[in-house]
Amino acid sequence: MTRDHIFHEHGFGKVAPWVDLVNSEEWDGFGKRKDHLADPYWIDAFLKHWKLHPAQSNHPPRRELLQLRDVLRRAAGKFSVGRSLSRQELSKLNRALNVPTRQKLVQHQNGFRSEVVPVRSDWSWVVARIAASLGEMLANGDVERVKICANGDCRWVFYDPTKARIKRWCKDSTCGNRARVRRARAAEKRTA
Repeated sequence: MTRDHIFHEHGFGKVAPWVDLVNSEEWDGFGKRKDHLADPYWIDAFLKHWKLHPAQSNHPPRRELLQLRDVLRRAAGKFSVGRSLSRQELSKLNRALNVPTRQKLVQHQNGFRSEVVPVRSDWSWVVARIAASLGEMLANGDVERVKICANGDCRWVFYDPTKARIKRWCKDSTCGNRARVRRARAAEKRTA
């Protein structure tokens, strides 16, 4: 699998790190599942794309990433039907965000800016940045556009950019087309 394939298939890297982590558990549209967290190449592409660089990137904390992915998937499911996070889910996200940081003043050509940087740039910082990406979407009200593909064999989490928020499938050309073909075949059987 090439890096371009990872970035272009279904829209890797277009919304937020938390969405990509959720979609690291991928179904092919026919019910077959693939776990990209077991693929070091996928993890490397994910880290590079989102500019998440743990100082010690040799062994990602798979269990911690799986737990976070589970919480984020449940959150996406709730957002897709207009519900909010439970206290327990919010508590789990806040635990992921709880890493030691410090503030730093940085000068650039147009002036200064303040940056929050980790005390240690390790995997706990990466996990915190992934959780923070959901927090940023919550704060901006963007989670109202988070949906899960209507193809039950796909389950891809995506961002609906349409004005009316009517998008139902991650990709109309694949999952949407499959749904239309299934409906047409079912109609043929009823009339036959």
